[in-house]
Amino acid sequence: MNMARDALLADWKVGSGGKNWLDELVARGEAKRLKTGGYPDLYTALAETIVPLLLGEVPPSEDDVPSRMPQEITIKRAELALCQANEVLTIAVWDQS
Repeated sequence: MNMARDALLADWKVGSGGKNWLDELVARGEAKRLKTGGYPDLYTALAETIVPLLLGEVPPSEDDVPSRMPQEITIKRAELALCQANEVLTIAVWDQS
């Protein structure tokens, strides 16, 4: 699992409900929760599930951070588009509270 900064395909800030979308994917069996209760929480999901969400208009979140500036959202669209559908992506969630 490559957690190096240059391996990140997307990065953004959200509020306390910002990982609800991941928990919903887990509940539907579309993602796995590997680690929670620490820094970071870790999830995995297939690219076929995650990539369409990240290539949408805004990053998935039910609880946005009002003070977040647009430049604080990084989504490497070209790299995401190259992901194979069956590729496993790792999602790291850092609790900002």
